[in-house]
Amino acid sequence: MGLIGGDSVRSGFARLPESLSQRLPELGIGLGLISGLASIVVYDRSGYGRGMLVLWLASLVVLAISFGSRARSWPRIERIDVVLPGLLAAVLSPLYLAALYRWPVQVSSDETAVMFVSRHYASAPDVDPFGVSTYLNRPTLLFIGWGKLGNLLGGIDLYHMRLLHAFVGLLVLVASYALFRQLLPSRWALFATFIVGVSHSFFMISRLAMREDTAVLVEVVAFALLLWGLRNDHELATFLGGVAAGLGFYVYFPARIAFPLWLFALVCLALLYRRSFPLRKLLMFGSVALAGVVLIAAPIVIAESKIPVGSTQPNKETLLVFSQAREVQRAWVFAPTQWEGYKQNVEWGLTTFNNEIVDHGWIYINTGHGFVDPLTGILLWLGVGLVAVRLWRRREDEGSFLMLACFLALWLSFAFFVNKSPNYTRLLITLPFVAYLVTEAVRWLAHRWRSVRYVPAALVGTVVAALVIWNLAIAWDFIQEGREFGDPIGSTGRYVQSRRDIPGQQFYVASPAQTAGALSYFSFGSAADRLRQFSRDENQVGADVDPSQLSFFNATPPFSLFMTRSVWGSSGIALEEKYPQGRLRNVIPDGTHVVFEVSPES
Repeated sequence: MGLIGGDSVRSGFARLPESLSQRLPELGIGLGLISGLASIVVYDRSGYGRGMLVLWLASLVVLAISFGSRARSWPRIERIDVVLPGLLAAVLSPLYLAALYRWPVQVSSDETAVMFVSRHYASAPDVDPFGVSTYLNRPTLLFIGWGKLGNLLGGIDLYHMRLLHAFVGLLVLVASYALFRQLLPSRWALFATFIVGVSHSFFMISRLAMREDTAVLVEVVAFALLLWGLRNDHELATFLGGVAAGLGFYVYFPARIAFPLWLFALVCLALLYRRSFPLRKLLMFGSVALAGVVLIAAPIVIAESKIPVGSTQPNKETLLVFSQAREVQRAWVFAPTQWEGYKQNVEWGLTTFNNEIVDHGWIYINTGHGFVDPLTGILLWLGVGLVAVRLWRRREDEGSFLMLACFLALWLSFAFFVNKSPNYTRLLITLPFVAYLVTEAVRWLAHRWRSVRYVPAALVGTVVAALVIWNLAIAWDFIQEGREFGDPIGSTGRYVQSRRDIPGQQFYVASPAQTAGALSYFSFGSAADRLRQFSRDENQVGADVDPSQLSFFNATPPFSLFMTRSVWGSSGIALEEKYPQGRLRNVIPDGTHVVFEVSPES
């Protein structure tokens, strides 16, 4: 009896840890959610602090470990799926990296703004990373990271910030392959990634010192994780996909659409694929992803809700459901009424992939060309039709449905609900879906001619060659325009960088405080502030000089004084008399912007 009793006791003790170990992940999930919600409450009531940050990070770690411990399978990555995207990124890297400082010559005002804000937040003390910045109330976190990464690359200047953005563009290609590989065979996944990589809009915008590629990267990573998690019942992948979608709230604004798109897809799956995806499963995985999104995005949502009335409200200035956004759209296209401006937005939005409307974000202004090349525009709609018909006939899986539904949702949203259409930097988030649908069109054409020897290979090769040649030609038009006509910001900035290491060198700009037509050096904004983004230090650039006061201007050589040709016409003689060793040079070829260089007297 004693032995039997002893065995029973030992058996009971053995079962107890096993039962407890099975419940530990659930307890961890509960603990993680409670600590995460607590950190959000603390942030709402008391703002950012070390205690809030520790609680927030701990919740993410606990949740990740708990979800991971429940995983039944882990992704098996074939070596070829590591080699192929890396090889493609290397082959396409010249499009992103070659002559990056010189081409394009054009530098947008947004590039200088991104550099300025990133430099400030990279070194500013006691900054709330979850809050809004001084730059149009945009999230602070990206500028902190962007500035620190820029410093790691070599400094926050035009070249290194362009290099940073280009590297993110190449990362997008790798992440895109991870998404496409779940939907397509490896060679077609590579083809779809290639289409993203050679898009002139994508690689040319990637060559600018911007932050727009972050939206595409976050979106693609989120979708790759969420799709894999749903298909393989993997809660950790789903949670991390939600985390990635939540990070979209801190980068370029269009990335915020990632999770709403996913929810839209889950609702459609619940309606159309009930056998493959039971409602209970969709609710569970949707909730896991939602936990990741909420924990990451809640702080910035709280911070934005506290923006004072009258300050910049990004959503209200963008979404056409708000009168403020409709008024922005009316002024943007110089329409007489809000309704006329809205109709113009819808028309240009619906024809985005088949028109030649210039970028209405005024960042990548390549006149005479549209967001995509004409061949991509044709193949896109062929792919849309093919996938739609196959779905109707139940010949496609949920992956094809996901890509088609997300493309259509984005296409219609940019036309009917988001202003300034077509805005190329916002449209970048449509490229993964465009590339997939184009790939399906080419894949169908190759399959249709499979019985004729060499024709499928020739057809695919022809499409590849046409896409490369067409997109390179479009991009070269933009580069050539800058080389031929120069650019006020780009040409001036490069001039400053070329002379900033001269001992004692100073820079000044003769430009009125308020925009005054031909007298203003730049069309808007402080000219001196723009120059400071290219100088060695801020003290190297003097305050803007009033053109009407140039007769009283006095500076110690060496210095460079920038002005428009109109200002020189009225003040040039006086300056030459005061500084006979000075010489006048054109900043841009047409001579509308000039610089008066004064070297030390011998």
